[in-house]
Amino acid sequence: WDPTTPGTPATPGNDLGGGARGPQQSKNWCIKHIEVRVVSGEHIDRVGIVVEILGAESRVRLQSGETTLVPAEDLEAVPPQKNSSVIILQGDLANATGKLIGIDGRDGIVKMDLNSDIKIVDMPSLAVHSPPS
Repeated sequence: WDPTTPGTPATPGNDLGGGARGPQQSKNWCIKHIEVRVVSGEHIDRVGIVVEILGAESRVRLQSGETTLVPAEDLEAVPPQKNSSVIILQGDLANATGKLIGIDGRDGIVKMDLNSDIKIVDMPSLAVHSPPS
């Protein structure tokens, strides 16, 4: 533990592996081209890709191909698996991309795309990155 490390925004006691953010994070953690799961509302438990941010809502292309608007608080980032392309959602490395090469508890081991550096990132700060092809 390093006292200079910023705290995690993950909900205390929520160790389900999800990327859900507390209410104070709901307006700014969601970014384009990440994989999300709908956690409440009409499309609950469906997975899709964020294609547009419209204030406090996100336009999500669901796996079915349907596109829908979902409030940010009804979304959580899909936890990445080993070898996934990832994007960092917050902190000094926010918006940087890489490949998740390992997982050690809450730590994700990421090989950065920019310079091939290896970084240790808190897993709730990572999302599956799905840029347009």
